[in-house]
Amino acid sequence: MFDSHCHLHDDAVRADADALVARARAVGVTGFLLAGVHPEGWRHELELARRHSGVLVAYGVHPQLVRDGRAAQMVDALARALDGELPRPAAIGEIGLDGSDEHASSLDEQERVFMQQLELARAHDLPVLLHVLKAHPRALELLAEHGVRGVRGVLHSCSASADLVQRYVALGLHVSFAGTVSNGQARRIRAAAASVPLDRLLVETDAPFQTPPRLRPARNEPAFLVEIVRAVAQIKGLPESTIAEATTANARRLFGQGSVHVAK
Repeated sequence: MFDSHCHLHDDAVRADADALVARARAVGVTGFLLAGVHPEGWRHELELARRHSGVLVAYGVHPQLVRDGRAAQMVDALARALDGELPRPAAIGEIGLDGSDEHASSLDEQERVFMQQLELARAHDLPVLLHVLKAHPRALELLAEHGVRGVRGVLHSCSASADLVQRYVALGLHVSFAGTVSNGQARRIRAAAASVPLDRLLVETDAPFQTPPRLRPARNEPAFLVEIVRAVAQIKGLPESTIAEATTANARRLFGQGSVHVAK
């Protein structure tokens, strides 16, 4: 299995990251993509990747951070990192639009930062990790108009309907599902998972966030990816091994293996 989006470098779990990786490996998780949020965290990602093969890194400026007034400096830091200040990542992200109540006021600036990071991804031939919350119609407009040309990537932690998901897929993007898909009452997300073609499907934990409902109140971790694979397999009426193999192959194809980790 491949956890296509997690935050083991987050302050809340960084001290336990080695143990979390070991527990995940014990249940069959062989790959991990650390999603970037801000420049300070990128170096923590690299430290973890140096200790563990199979751990990939991504650099990005999260849309929820745009409102703090440092967006321009963070995007400049991203450009410098990609120009060689840091080792080449496997992806850019997470980037996108967040229209939730406390972040909606910064959507105009989020759009500018989003487009700047898409341009960097295109220039450096890297896939993107998309964070889109309560802003799917606008994100799709931007991607369809000029944002997705020459860029591949994944909609992380899908919160979109099946109809919207098909628009992301039509743009050539992958779609990833996190713990909510294992909630039998989450009908919209489960319908979205059912609609994604197997060759565009990814799974993730978003650890330490978004613990699958059945496993709460435990803190989320990559070992819980088993729960998500099981849920997606049930939704699609396929063996768990089929989902595990397909999503792992999709992740490795999307994120590449030529510059995927910096472990020594």
